[in-house]
Amino acid sequence: MRFISCFVITFLLISNSVYAQKSLRLKKLVAKKSAISSTIPLSVVEIPTGTFIMGDENDTSSVTKKERVKPVLISGFYISQTEITNAQYREFVHWVRDSIAARILGGEYIKINGSDTAVNWKLASKINYNNPQIIERLGDFFIDPSRSVDNKRSIDPKRLVYLMHGFNYLEAAKKENRDRNPTEFIYKYEIPIYPDTLCWLRDFGYSNNEHMAVNYFSSPKYQNFPVVGVSWNQANAFCDWITKQKIYPYQIKNKLSQGGRCRLPTEAEWLYAASLDERTAQANAKAAKKKKDTSEEQPARIFPVNVYEGQKGNIGLYNMTDNVSEWVLTSYYEGGENFQNRFNPDIQIGTPTTQSRFQRRKVIRGGSWKDTPSMQTTSNRSYDDMDATHSYLGFRVVLNMPQ
Repeated sequence: MRFISCFVITFLLISNSVYAQKSLRLKKLVAKKSAISSTIPLSVVEIPTGTFIMGDENDTSSVTKKERVKPVLISGFYISQTEITNAQYREFVHWVRDSIAARILGGEYIKINGSDTAVNWKLASKINYNNPQIIERLGDFFIDPSRSVDNKRSIDPKRLVYLMHGFNYLEAAKKENRDRNPTEFIYKYEIPIYPDTLCWLRDFGYSNNEHMAVNYFSSPKYQNFPVVGVSWNQANAFCDWITKQKIYPYQIKNKLSQGGRCRLPTEAEWLYAASLDERTAQANAKAAKKKKDTSEEQPARIFPVNVYEGQKGNIGLYNMTDNVSEWVLTSYYEGGENFQNRFNPDIQIGTPTTQSRFQRRKVIRGGSWKDTPSMQTTSNRSYDDMDATHSYLGFRVVLNMPQ
């Protein structure tokens, strides 16, 4: 009996030690290395493997709807504690800016290794964009002052383009494609990554939102607020950048198992995390029920707030029901719940370059700052085109780390 007790204690100590090391490694991996002060690092919450009921258990209006409610099994993952902030996304924008500028400047800003070229980040990260000589060498990377609102030279946002490239495993896995050359499934396409700051004016006509359009993304005042005006494709590019520029180098440097990835959560993962974080959802539901006269309901907030100022759920996630609605990885497909798998369910239709409006629809989850209390729930579900941008729409990310 004493031997068994000693074994259990030893096992728990080892397990706790492994978990602590894993948490420390993950914290080092996602910590922000930015010159911008007072920014929030990318913190994550571990979601364990588990089963939950996907669908509305209370909806018994028909046999068909009742059958759609089913238990699904989700593999464990890490999800960001908050929505991605302006400061976190701006680090991505600055990386794209510096990498493009370095290649235009050439010379000492580029490292040449045989037939390969790479950015010399020691110099590229210190480029002085106010230096007249640098401005002249970068040429049309800057907007001509005559085309600028304030008659000043500034970097052209349209030139800030991220190259997405990789392998389409979903297409390669299809039976009809088994005899095709693997190189046919390599994709490359470009994504302009600067946020759509004018969405504040388009979303709300006849509304005084000009100050938000001008300041929200650029001002230090809003650096720890959720980034908005970002499309599904842009959010996907941000995840690709985290994967290739932070996760891969970290795993190689520390001789860890490779294959880690940052991505948008699937709809099932988002709902599973939200179900574990149910305290916030229940609080909002009770608050909504107290509103007897729906005509008196008012939006809970005017504009988003700091990502850590919102409601914190049971497992430490912030703002799953409000602040901003969130993109998820899953494609929107009517009736998709009738055929999706019970194990890590997800539906992917088309590609980011497809022209089909039907195939370009992506699911959006959760309420936002503009919604009435009754709509600020995890049940709030909608969709939009993968290139759509809104002032009330942001995203959070999932990290899959190999053991």
